[in-house]
Amino acid sequence: MKLNGLSTGALVGIVIVTMLCVAGVGPAKAQSYGSSLGYFSSFVPLMTTIEQYFGPILPPDGLGNSFRSEFGTGLAAAQLQSAILSRKREGAEDLRIAAHLDKQPLRLDIFGNLRIWRLGLRANYWNFDSRSKMRNAGSFDLSGLILGGDVDLICQPWFTAGVQTDFYFFDPRFQGRVLYGLTNETFTLDVKGERPITIGTYARYVPPEILNFPLHVEGFFKASLNSTALTSFGARLVFRPQIYRFDIACRLLAEKTWVQYSAAPRTQLLGLDTAEEEWSLDVEYNLFGIDLAVYF
Repeated sequence: MKLNGLSTGALVGIVIVTMLCVAGVGPAKAQSYGSSLGYFSSFVPLMTTIEQYFGPILPPDGLGNSFRSEFGTGLAAAQLQSAILSRKREGAEDLRIAAHLDKQPLRLDIFGNLRIWRLGLRANYWNFDSRSKMRNAGSFDLSGLILGGDVDLICQPWFTAGVQTDFYFFDPRFQGRVLYGLTNETFTLDVKGERPITIGTYARYVPPEILNFPLHVEGFFKASLNSTALTSFGARLVFRPQIYRFDIACRLLAEKTWVQYSAAPRTQLLGLDTAEEEWSLDVEYNLFGIDLAVYF
């Protein structure tokens, strides 16, 4: 009888626990799981709204399929709008006259761009030198390597916009002879600025095909982050017919660029008593050019 009593009590206990689980604990657990799913599902409308305006957060075809590369070269004809060399005590000299700088130099650009989804890594090499028309008289040089990066903040099929930064691995530099005032005397200067660092924005608009020919429009703006004020903005009209498994592109470019900096001269002749005084250089260009590129 004792064993039967214990067995009966154990059975009653099991039944009570089971009923409690069914009546209370079971629904509580179900409610907990349901709440977790509810919290997660509440993010779905938010994600949908973000993607509606900013594009897919993850690449639709996978990260590996989002890789693209671009390589090319371009040539731009520049118009030297102004090149003013100045210091506090002596006013300013127009280097287009005082140093006979070339008013229409050419800029050769060799570039590459590697893109993975919303990120881009760029490299450019410029050969951009406004030399004097007089033999060995000097130049204003903006030649060298540029490394930069892009981040697409908006990535829609028809519109892309983002931020970019560029690091210039060369020093803007004027060196050469300058005609001094009205005395027809000359002095020689070597004035070099700090390597520019810029930050800016860019945008790309892809309209519906016109006459079944793919094209898009690009625009950009850049401003400096350090003592060398390099500011530029411009636009490109890009034609991209597809050839077999890769694209080729022809880009028409219009750009405006300012470079301004102050520095003590590295060398100075004719005994001018300004060796420690800073000189300022303010240069402005308009550029019009064409790029040829291949997209993989």
